Amino acid sequence: MKELEDFEWFPKILRQYQTDFIGFVVSQFKVYSPFISQLKNDKPQNKHMFDLCSGSGEPAISIFKTIDYFESLTLSDKFPSTSKTLIAPMAYIPEPMDVLIQNFQPSYTYTMFNALHHFNDKQQQLIVLNMKAQKAEAYFVEILAPHFLFYLKILFTTTIGTLLFTPFIKPFSLKRLFFTYCIPINIITITYDGLLSVYKSKSVRQYQKLFTGLIAPTEIFELKKGLFSLIVIKIKS
Repeated sequence: MKELEDFEWFPKILRQYQTDFIGFVVSQFKVYSPFISQLKNDKPQNKHMFDLCSGSGEPAISIFKTIDYFESLTLSDKFPSTSKTLIAPMAYIPEPMDVLIQNFQPSYTYTMFNALHHFNDKQQQLIVLNMKAQKAEAYFVEILAPHFLFYLKILFTTTIGTLLFTPFIKPFSLKRLFFTYCIPINIITITYDGLLSVYKSKSVRQYQKLFTGLIAPTEIFELKKGLFSLIVIKIKS
């Protein structure tokens, strides 16, 4: 099963609304703050941050600015976003980048936020193996887990949350308002993809089992702070 935003036929404008919404929520509520603390302590050896499956660009942009450690940020996606204007040392690669066939460089610290669950088991293993084979350093951070509480959180966030937050999402768009309040297809697609993402997510133990036996040693752990918990998969170069 695939999220709607992963299909080529899915309207670009609805994909943009969806990634903008997710980026807005995680940034406003500082969902990734535990990971920022972890990253500061780790001090990755490569100071060039390369974000995979970036969507709207958040939370990578906020993390890059907050941590003030990396010298540059490169964003990439199979469906590149055009909603933000970036200035150096930040840049969004305008061409589609497919992480499944991408060449990784040892000079970057790669990140992927809340996107690993979009891939099936074999694809997840392939990404990790490719990174290790090419001596890349990476952090995969997931904000979802396959628990009933997460279904409730996502259902509330994608319905009530979409109604509450849509007017404040930038860039402001009358079309976004129309497809949220007049014809609520934006709410339907965001909610569908959100619930499906929870269904496809994994626990720490499931990720540990998935990557056991691979030639790529990884660290898999959970970070908790208040209402938020993150699953981090760290790949050492």
